Amino acid sequence: MKDRDLLIWIHERLEHVHKENPLIDYMHKLRAVISSIDPTIETLVFGGCNSLEKLKEKLKEEVSVD
Repeated sequence: MKDRDLLIWIHERLEHVHKENPLIDYMHKLRAVISSIDPTIETLVFGGCNSLEKLKEKLKEEVSVD
């Protein structure tokens, strides 16, 4: 699945399954990210983190290294 398609799916799920208001600020931001992302990019799933907490730790380490 292309990254843009995944973000569209997340947006639709937030709006239709979780009943999030599409006028909320983070939904606007999500649509802005969707519209700006290259439609050909497909991030591979393997090699990632098993939780958001682990990912945040990894990203924090990357910033402190630079």
